[in-house]
Amino acid sequence: MLRLRKVAAAIAATRTAISAMLVTSLLGLGGARADTELSRFRAVDEPLVSERVIAQGEWAAELAFALGISGALPDDHSADDVFGLLCAERAERDMESGGRRAPVGAPFRVAIDSPVARGLGEPIRVVANLPSTALYALTVTGVGPQRWAVDQHTIGHLDPTALGVAQAARIIPLQQGPHELTGYLSHNARVDRIELAAYRPFCVTPADGWRDQRMLRFASSARTLVAALGLERRLPVDGEPIAIEGEDYEAVSAYGGSTNRELAEPASGGAWATAVNRPAEFTYRTRIEQPGVYSLIARIHGGGEEIWSIDGSYRVTIQPEADSEGFAPTHIVTLHLSGGEHVIRALLPKGTGIDTLHLVRRQARDVDYIALLEAEGFRSGVPNQPVTQTEAYRSLSRPLFAEISSHFLSRLATNFQRAPWWVRRDERLAIAPTLRLQQQ
Repeated sequence: MLRLRKVAAAIAATRTAISAMLVTSLLGLGGARADTELSRFRAVDEPLVSERVIAQGEWAAELAFALGISGALPDDHSADDVFGLLCAERAERDMESGGRRAPVGAPFRVAIDSPVARGLGEPIRVVANLPSTALYALTVTGVGPQRWAVDQHTIGHLDPTALGVAQAARIIPLQQGPHELTGYLSHNARVDRIELAAYRPFCVTPADGWRDQRMLRFASSARTLVAALGLERRLPVDGEPIAIEGEDYEAVSAYGGSTNRELAEPASGGAWATAVNRPAEFTYRTRIEQPGVYSLIARIHGGGEEIWSIDGSYRVTIQPEADSEGFAPTHIVTLHLSGGEHVIRALLPKGTGIDTLHLVRRQARDVDYIALLEAEGFRSGVPNQPVTQTEAYRSLSRPLFAEISSHFLSRLATNFQRAPWWVRRDERLAIAPTLRLQQQ
């Protein structure tokens, strides 16, 4: 029996050595740096198996790295830079509470009015001096098809003709400081205003905000993972939603109004809001008694791009499925809203309309986030349990993380790309992930 145990131990040791050799060769084939060179946040050859409790600052850096947005960070970045990249909204609140708000303008927004080309037929080139590092969305007011680039990296085509304004589908991780914006306009196209503003619907933060040296617990790990993966809209519903009839708008621009025109299915209140011959903007005002996570869901008639906003800051562009026969329920955005009054605006193309709007409150306790992650296939723990380095890296190294985050990555306009994570099947002997930024 003793001899058998010795043989088994020798086999196990040999298996471990072979595994280490295989992983080392895989890392070499993957283009890993030399052993003496450090990655942006940790040594490439650092073992993943560690019972050391991870701090929130380290977790935030790894999360930004895994999402492919940390390339926007300066070489001498601080923890606050990482936090602002993950949630500009929270970072701005921290600035204001600390008295560090920029004396002129907003700390996460810059606009340029009436930009002009240097010569006839030449592209528009302007320099935007960004006050903070963050994820930004480009919005252009004007008319005609256009192609835009930031720092000579194309971010996509826009056509503000239908609504008079268009928001780029791709979001851009940008470092604080000057950036060149270049617009290539088609014949008869025009640009009246350019705006780069932090993309606030993306906000990854623990419930009480980031704290660099604070111990990461499973409650904060679950909340940040769910937010990073865009899963908050799957949290359970909490109570009855706040309902607003489409025709009960507070204000409407020209060419908009209400109608009782019948479609294949009846409107909720017998009438609905519609943009008649041209685009129209509808404004709704509602009050929320309790702060929390809310999903805005609207029953919409017609197709074409629409721009929705809440409180003027949370702005999203949606493309509802065209339904010429009736109304289609459409998820607009899910985000954290404070208690009190909120203003919802919807800019619709001609021929489209709104039957109802619903603000659906979500259950957003720590246990709800943990249960949601477990339902999606992630491992987790009790809310106050500390998260070890092993557990934190394992969450980001799973193929499931890459699969779910692919939707976010497809929207990312950047000259960086992700390399695969190398992970052993036996998670107890998992090897450090080698998620790396590579220039295209």
